[in-house]
Amino acid sequence: MKRQYVQTLQEGDTVNDYFVATRKDLRDQQKGGKFLGMVFKDKTGEIGGILWNNAVSVARMFELGDVVNVRGTVTSYQDRLQLRVDQVLPLRKDEYNPEDLVFVPEDTTEVFRQFRTLMEKVENEWLRKLVNSFLEDASFVERFSAAAAGKKWHHAYRGGLVQHCTEIARLALAVCEIFPQIDRDILLTGVLVHDIGKLDEMTQDLFVEYTTVGKLLGHLTIGTEMVQRRIDAIEGFPETLRLQVLHCILSHHGELTNGSPVVPKTLEALVLYHLDNLDAQTDAFSRLVVETREKGQAWSEYITMIDRQVWTKDGL
Repeated sequence: MKRQYVQTLQEGDTVNDYFVATRKDLRDQQKGGKFLGMVFKDKTGEIGGILWNNAVSVARMFELGDVVNVRGTVTSYQDRLQLRVDQVLPLRKDEYNPEDLVFVPEDTTEVFRQFRTLMEKVENEWLRKLVNSFLEDASFVERFSAAAAGKKWHHAYRGGLVQHCTEIARLALAVCEIFPQIDRDILLTGVLVHDIGKLDEMTQDLFVEYTTVGKLLGHLTIGTEMVQRRIDAIEGFPETLRLQVLHCILSHHGELTNGSPVVPKTLEALVLYHLDNLDAQTDAFSRLVVETREKGQAWSEYITMIDRQVWTKDGL
């Protein structure tokens, strides 16, 4: 039975419990020899670890994604907690409970039901066929409902992708009320398909990691191919709709520097980009505020990805 979780660890704690190993790096010590840098996670968060002795032999004992029992002490380095590790031992499947290691929202089924209801507002005959080709595919629905939307930054938990899409769909409907010139059917279809490439881009096991195809192609390319295959199976699907839907996928990162091969060139693609970014950043900032407050701090650590700290609005 797991007793110690990342979220509750404090400096000085002695740790003897299991976690998922999500990173390991052998590095050179200044005085010669190697040390092992690691990252461990459970359903509450992740923490770095460092092992100084027998680093090479210990690194051979486990692989990324393995569940390992870690013994060590919680220390602080550069204002961050980390584990000074004494021992790492891989566990068998009957020696741990996966539910201790992966955060799963309780309402995933309800969230998918809400998303499906929102997608029923698509009225265009051809887009309706495309949407249904996904949402009436039991295999797709199972994978889509269980997938994370990201590795670390936003909606990075099982069920996060459908939560992300549901939130964007709700935003989309609100924006369409304000700007009736937006083609609501194109926008909602874009919401469904914009991130479906993540189903193949990332693993969805005990921890999220990029697959080989994900590293080589990325989810925009993968998703475009997935949608193209569905469209090919719909005889007579209009070319103008095909181009608009695929453009929504390929441009939804907004800028070439963000990984989009093209920038948004239709109204619906532009709106999708902004709604996607709004939802992702809001989720990430909200998580940072909660995590920072739980540490009793008013300011988060410096976040390299966004080049800033985040203020909780506490501490004045």
